[in-house]
Amino acid sequence: MRVLFFVDRPGVLRQYASLVTELAERGHDVHLALRSEADEDQRPQVERLVGASPHITSGPAPARPEDDGWRIVGWTVRALGDLARYAGPRYADAPALRARVRDKVVGRLERADDLGPLGGRVAPRVARRLAAGDAALAERVIRFARRAERAIPSSPAIDAYVREQAPDVVLVTSVVKVASPQVEFLKSARRLGIPAASCVASWDNLTNKGLLKWVPERVFVWNEVQRHEAIELHGIPPERVSATGAQLFDTWFERRASTTREELVRRMGLDAARPYVLFLGSSPFVTNHSADEVRFVERWLEGLRASPDERVRRVGVAVRPHPVGKGWRDADLSRFENVAIWPRHSERPVSPEEHDTFYDQLAHSAAVVGINTTAMIEAAVIGKSVLTVLAPELGQESTLHFHYLREENGGFLHVARTLEEHAQQLAGVLEHRAEDAERRRRFVESFVRPHGLDRPATPIFADAVEALAREPVARWRPSPLRPLLALEAALSGKPRRRAKANLPSLQSRPGEP
Repeated sequence: MRVLFFVDRPGVLRQYASLVTELAERGHDVHLALRSEADEDQRPQVERLVGASPHITSGPAPARPEDDGWRIVGWTVRALGDLARYAGPRYADAPALRARVRDKVVGRLERADDLGPLGGRVAPRVARRLAAGDAALAERVIRFARRAERAIPSSPAIDAYVREQAPDVVLVTSVVKVASPQVEFLKSARRLGIPAASCVASWDNLTNKGLLKWVPERVFVWNEVQRHEAIELHGIPPERVSATGAQLFDTWFERRASTTREELVRRMGLDAARPYVLFLGSSPFVTNHSADEVRFVERWLEGLRASPDERVRRVGVAVRPHPVGKGWRDADLSRFENVAIWPRHSERPVSPEEHDTFYDQLAHSAAVVGINTTAMIEAAVIGKSVLTVLAPELGQESTLHFHYLREENGGFLHVARTLEEHAQQLAGVLEHRAEDAERRRRFVESFVRPHGLDRPATPIFADAVEALAREPVARWRPSPLRPLLALEAALSGKPRRRAKANLPSLQSRPGEP
């Protein structure tokens, strides 16, 4: 079987490295088509995969030409649809998410000089109303965006690329990014009769990014929670959504510490005679600003050191900054005893050595505290209790996926609203209570390995990809919006090479409605 896997940037391959390797080990050829050269620090990930097997190759992905008016129309339709989803009441308590998509869409539309006459007049006004929270308009825009997406034809350039690659199956990630052009690859697969799938890279992507925008033969997600999100929030038919488990975490079930606790604690500069708590920093987007996180950690340490419980008062603390957080480079916590920021200059954990260091810090800790939700799941997989303190500057409650981790929703996370409550929870966690372990086990089974704790997700995912190759491909359903959008596309683009010339034919190409 030949698999053509469109990946928007090298860093996303971390989520799919095990799948690509498994497919290659089964004798399938996998070609990685990378759309962006961003995340150049992640390039070694691609090189390791390609170098590990003759069945794995890579190269740049195609794109619509800059002067293709459909490129502009497509971006506008997708951007307005993604903006509209955040105008609804579901995101009323998620100001950070609303602001992020607003900043990406509204300003660009208002400054755009490459929109056609309809888009140039209507799109900025619609975007401003959506940004202001017009929920009634949002519903209409989402419905329109779905119909308009079906009217936008596939790209001849991308069609030619896919035809040349001659795959048996097409995989695409990440379609859910705001106004993502990755949907173009799904459309070319549909036009050429090749079964295709959207691969949802992470557990939060269906709630904190854009819409899926297109119904392929399959949408691959981790678990039943995500499956419900794909159906209810993105309009994907139930029979087209498959929960295969979280292949990203398979290695976490098998890993063992690469150093002893004594060696690691000595490297971090902590007291080896005392247990330590690991604080996991989060990205600047979640915490508003890295400096806010530093100030919170200082308050948090003051709260621990003032605790009446001696275990909490004397516990060691290792602070691990997020890989993209800049605010920790000059932070100074030396006034606190038995506290270390390590590694001081954190980097994205892409090499085996960096993965080992992160795992060792988790494995040897007595408990984990923080805001990085994916790292919280990793900690739960290896049996660690996880705690957090709600604070405005940390913004945990501004994301929908955070709530899945809370105990009242079937999660494992100890959530405190004050530092005093948090210190009490930490004291209880340090006792290693059995009920805490059982909550973690239930969550990990349902969220990470829904087919059973003893069944790795990667082989199940590979089985699903093999089955996808045998799926029938539905005909592209006609859309009455095609002529209108074709006119708009003809008058859009840079340069507007056809604005004052003959308009293109509105006839469909062979194989299209």
